Amino acid sequence: MQMQISSAPLLTAAKLAELVALGYNRISQIYLHWTAGRYGQLYDDYHFNIDADGSIYQTCTQLTELKSHTWHRNTGAIGIALCCACGALPHNGRDTDFGKFPPTPQQIDAAGKLVAKLAQGLNIPIDRGNILTHCEAALIDGYGPYSGDAETRWDL
Repeated sequence: MQMQISSAPLLTAAKLAELVALGYNRISQIYLHWTAGRYGQLYDDYHFNIDADGSIYQTCTQLTELKSHTWHRNTGAIGIALCCACGALPHNGRDTDFGKFPPTPQQIDAAGKLVAKLAQGLNIPIDRGNILTHCEAALIDGYGPYSGDAETRWDL
């Protein structure tokens, strides 16, 4: 479900600390996405949405809130999405056309910092088993690039 920026609060350090405290020992994975939308469009399928300028919006009440961001991998998992990639087209894995809404350096930086804070606060190892892009999860689960699946996911 898409929402407007004004309907979701900006994430503050105090709120992040509160969310982490409530989610400790209850979250084991983090998945990174893009929304395939425009800058400024937030989606409720994720716990956090990161806009073009690096602003992070909280779209959950708790980290344990079940969101539908990654097929069969949502329980005990956090979904973080960059608000971008509307009209993006994969070509051969090396020269993606991100269209008019490519991921920005600010989004990538904010995502990295958010993942680091969440991983540290929730005691989640930063490794391939616990922190993945949606594309990496899709490759493992058989619906990634080159799978032929109509629901192919290749974000990030």
